[in-house]
Amino acid sequence: MNPQDPIPPIRMDPAALPAPKWWGRYVLEGDPPQRRFVLNWGSIITAICSVALASYLSAVTALWGYYSVRRGIPGIRWVDVVLPPRFSHVQDAIGAFYLTEAKEAWAKREYSKGIVTARAAVVKSPANLDARLFLADCWRQAGRYEEAIRTLRDGIKYNASDSRLQIALVEICLVSNRFTDLLAVLRTDLPAMGVRLLDGSDRAIQLAEVRAVLEVSGAAEAARAAGAHPGLVDDPAAAPLLARIDRETGRKEQALEHLRTARERAPKDAALQDAYIETALDMGKADDARTASEQFFAEFPRLVPAQLRFIEAHGSRKGRDESPWAAVTLGFLAQHRREPEALSQLGSLAASKGWSDLAFLLYENSLEENLMGFPFATYYVASLVKTGDFQEADTALRELSIRNGAQVQAASYLTAMVDWGVGRESEAAQIIQQLRRETENDPHRRRTIEDVLRSFGFPKAADQLTAGGPQPTGKK
Repeated sequence: MNPQDPIPPIRMDPAALPAPKWWGRYVLEGDPPQRRFVLNWGSIITAICSVALASYLSAVTALWGYYSVRRGIPGIRWVDVVLPPRFSHVQDAIGAFYLTEAKEAWAKREYSKGIVTARAAVVKSPANLDARLFLADCWRQAGRYEEAIRTLRDGIKYNASDSRLQIALVEICLVSNRFTDLLAVLRTDLPAMGVRLLDGSDRAIQLAEVRAVLEVSGAAEAARAAGAHPGLVDDPAAAPLLARIDRETGRKEQALEHLRTARERAPKDAALQDAYIETALDMGKADDARTASEQFFAEFPRLVPAQLRFIEAHGSRKGRDESPWAAVTLGFLAQHRREPEALSQLGSLAASKGWSDLAFLLYENSLEENLMGFPFATYYVASLVKTGDFQEADTALRELSIRNGAQVQAASYLTAMVDWGVGRESEAAQIIQQLRRETENDPHRRRTIEDVLRSFGFPKAADQLTAGGPQPTGKK
């Protein structure tokens, strides 16, 4: 064709249009007719959906194969992976698998791996209470009580009505002395989810609340909290706690009578026996305490509280007390030689009574048995402080700070008492002020330190701790 020739007109014959495709076709429209391409949207959308569906099915099948075959996680079905509403079943299966691995790691003493894997189980399946309880118990065994409590409190939104979670929360708060957290759980967290344990009849929960109020707000508030639970004051199980409230409000005779009545109603209750002897000793009724301790020990000869109360009630270690005290104490040492928790309780008793010979014996035993994780050395120093031997206590404390500075730091109030006793009053005052700042939001710890300072003969230091009073100007 010559380029100079005119362009022939467009043929109007429909047969001249290109053949239609599955995604569209050409049409002639207008006057004069113009050719225009029209998309077949129905076919296009169908094709896109088909490709997307095939890709999705391929992806989820690969994911199912990864979990089921490659990872070997049991309980994952293909339909659970395919259908989004059922994907929570996959998360639960993965969480259960991680929990099994965490338990195996913990049993092999691979503690870090156990905790990390247990946390992964909780993250994958937050509603898996077994995983959450296991992780919290791991934190508890590791001494990380705050992490344990946080783990359990995070589970309230998923398992608030489950009694296992409720009991675990109450127990860990009591064991770790986190009474403020306990009150928040019982009065705020659980009620926000519609669970009001304090409105029920569970005495254990009610007593836990009353004790928490006692530790946080004092005896007067605790008495009001106890009165808010009908029938609690008549329950023998509540007698030890109620007696403590009476003692702290100055009603010691009423406390002793309350415990005596409760003992008659429940003579086999070890907690009642223990509380009765403690109250009798606090009131100076040595003969009553001695008699009751002998009955308690005869009834429960291998129970640690019974043994300790017997030793304490015969603590004069003179006359008729000398022989039974020595016999029971030596028997205690023989029975619990490798049990640091029991020995630690005896060490605390020795420190509070000023039995430096027994405290030193426990310290020597801790070196032989490699019980370095328990503060037997500080018990020895505290026993010297109790007897007024501040120079020897200062020497022992210096040696301890070289061997185990962490224990000295953990018992800084002991350092304050020693400093005050030997005349380093400004150093003691600085430590007390530091403790005051540290315990500003921890009323239970502050009250505990205050009680130690007063019982060891440093009331001015205790006043400074609680009221921010003037600097101490002299010894005791």
